[in-house]
Amino acid sequence: MIVALAPVAKAAEAGIFAKLSPSFVLTTDSASAFSRGYDSCLRIGNREGRRIFTDFGNMYNCENAKKFGFVLLGAAVLANTEMDHNFQSWYGKHVRSDFTNDISRVSKVFGEGWIFISAMTASAITYRLFQEHKGLPECTLGEFTARTARGYFVGTPAVLLTQWTLGGNRPTSGQSYWRPFQNDKGVSGHAFVGAVPFITAAQMTDKPLVKGLFYVLSTFTAWSRVNDDAHYLSQALLGWYLAYLSVQAVSRTETSITLPRGLTVFPIAEGNAVGLGLHYRF
Repeated sequence: MIVALAPVAKAAEAGIFAKLSPSFVLTTDSASAFSRGYDSCLRIGNREGRRIFTDFGNMYNCENAKKFGFVLLGAAVLANTEMDHNFQSWYGKHVRSDFTNDISRVSKVFGEGWIFISAMTASAITYRLFQEHKGLPECTLGEFTARTARGYFVGTPAVLLTQWTLGGNRPTSGQSYWRPFQNDKGVSGHAFVGAVPFITAAQMTDKPLVKGLFYVLSTFTAWSRVNDDAHYLSQALLGWYLAYLSVQAVSRTETSITLPRGLTVFPIAEGNAVGLGLHYRF
């Protein structure tokens, strides 16, 4: 009886392994795909990490500290005197209308961080993944989302720190006077979030009229906060200026990648003539 069952057992064993073989191959392929994906993520993270590290160096330095210090001094004069309050009262009586409220309602949306920071970050990650895996060439829209996301990333710590450090109130809940660590309205977060995409677009174009238009549009969210009595003028200005410094830091990183500091030698070919070009970046 045992002898008769032996061939059956071997046949069954062979059948089991035959059925398991495809699963084993799929498991191996899955592991290989996971490894390739992991390596790709590491390469993307390494490249973007170097860029972001350079962004932070371009943002948080002595030069920008001096620039922001002058702006902060001007904001201090507005916030800690009656100037902020007087401007708010004048604007409410002589400028605000149903028309400005309608424009403000649209402009405010661009300052919603949960929408724009999330959308730009997700778009930037998707763009880099398609570049890595699908060979997607560099495109203006993709670079715009990547640079905007980095602008948010590098500037948000400064906004949060300054909001709490200054400690101002909203026009509807108190005075604009700075009371450190007593509140978190010293800088308009909406003004910062709403300005970053437009300033990024402005710094990505060389056309003066288009650049000027984007800079004008970058102020709309900051203005909407004043129109809606959500922030004083000084708070809106600080939010916009931190956005400007953040985007400028990212732009400097991109310039340093394209043309590094020092002497750059590059070939020139025109018609039948060839030569060398020299560029020195300080």
